[in-house]
Amino acid sequence: MPIERTSRSRASTSQRVRNAQDALLSGRAAALLDNVRGAICEPTRTQIVRVLSAGPLSVGELAATLDRSKSATSQHLRVLRDAGIVTSNRRGRGVIYSLTRAPMVDATVQVLNRVASIAPLESCQPSAVSADS
Repeated sequence: MPIERTSRSRASTSQRVRNAQDALLSGRAAALLDNVRGAICEPTRTQIVRVLSAGPLSVGELAATLDRSKSATSQHLRVLRDAGIVTSNRRGRGVIYSLTRAPMVDATVQVLNRVASIAPLESCQPSAVSADS
């Protein structure tokens, strides 16, 4: 009996390992993820992606929205542009940024939208303090 039990145990462990290995990302899938990883892993860039999901904006509009300097915002936009996450279009003297239409960018926006729906933004207004406090 113990031998039979051990061989079944090994077989089920082996199957679990094969299932786990099948769940690993392929090299190609991991490469697709690399471009958006930088956006998700850096808070300001995450916010830029989220803001641009609502529509194109200039550097000044993004900087004002994020309460950051134009210079800092431009540096983040350069990283996002180099990663293929945002595109820039010159309009007159200004540059307008928008998200690229790519499957991984769309998936990133979906994740950010889901996070936003799970944890809605709190009001920017300070809560009223009761007179009893």
